[in-house]
Amino acid sequence: MSHCNSAKRIVTESDEQMGIGVFPKAETELKLIFLHPGGLYASREAAKLSIILGSCVAVCMYNPRLKIGGATHYLLPSLRGAAGPNSPRYGDFAIEQLLDQLMKVGSQKTELLAHIYGGASVLDSFRASTEESIGSKNVRLAHDMLREESIPIVKLEAGGEKGRKISMRTDTGEITCKTIGG
Repeated sequence: MSHCNSAKRIVTESDEQMGIGVFPKAETELKLIFLHPGGLYASREAAKLSIILGSCVAVCMYNPRLKIGGATHYLLPSLRGAAGPNSPRYGDFAIEQLLDQLMKVGSQKTELLAHIYGGASVLDSFRASTEESIGSKNVRLAHDMLREESIPIVKLEAGGEKGRKISMRTDTGEITCKTIGG
């Protein structure tokens, strides 16, 4: 008698809801979402996110226990001190909203892993300035906010002079980053 049969795992409905014992969907079955600047996605529904970055920053977060993730794509670090409504086009608000959305779908901050991408200085006129670039400010803000929330940054690919194309599977946390431009 084989002991393998007695060791089979029975997947229950609650396991499926938690993503335990369930294989990831084939890439062709995933909902494809392009995150424009100011975009944000966090859901239990598996998706493939696509993000094009220059000086903008993408913060991607993943919960390996629940097999859920999300990302935000923001343009500027903060609206603080300026007039206008809160918007996910600003990093401080975008990251806060991403965390809120991930917590609404069951995650805890202590379970999240973060990646930061972008913050390039793609235009010659910005590279010539002695002032800190928008891209650098965007990256610094993400780094500081995640540190304050005690969320580990497992990957930081930022700066430089070329844009990036990010693809993220929210059900596996798999992220690819390709440089683009000149």
